[in-house]
Amino acid sequence: MREIEFLPQEYSRARFKRRVGFIRSWLLLATGLAMVLWSLQMGVWVRDARAELQALRGTASAVDADVEKVRLLRAEAHTFNRRLACLRNLMPQVTATAILGDLVALLPDQVTIETLELLRPHGGGPDTVTLRLSGAAPREALVTDTLRVLDASPRFCRVLLAESKPTVGKTDGRRSFVIQADVVPPAPAKEK
Repeated sequence: MREIEFLPQEYSRARFKRRVGFIRSWLLLATGLAMVLWSLQMGVWVRDARAELQALRGTASAVDADVEKVRLLRAEAHTFNRRLACLRNLMPQVTATAILGDLVALLPDQVTIETLELLRPHGGGPDTVTLRLSGAAPREALVTDTLRVLDASPRFCRVLLAESKPTVGKTDGRRSFVIQADVVPPAPAKEK
């Protein structure tokens, strides 16, 4: 059923405007209250952040001492590394005469050496030397003995037989061979 309004139309409009105004004022009040509460919360957050920042600034002075210690230790380590490099350069290097003397002392009597090469690989240090020797032996057993004595020596490591074949034009069992070995640098003398 329909309601019949007996009030004048201006009165109804005024009452409607009052209600709309009342609702608007409550909405404006609620929005204002929400903004005030939000600003108070933001103030609390800013205060907490400032307090935390102040606390962190206070601890930075304790960390600064440790950072300075680390910097000093790094500088000392750099200095010691340079000194070690200088000392390594002063250590005795592998000399050709020492290698040749050790090699002659180790070879069996009937083995002859034709060529002797000392190779220093690229990127290797001053003590990195590879020995490549070619020679001849009256029989295969002496080539094997040569390999065995070189491998047993503390002066040589990774001894390899690169080539072994009968000597060209001879049928008496003579063998020519090529041996390759890495030379171990001498140990530095210990101080007493």
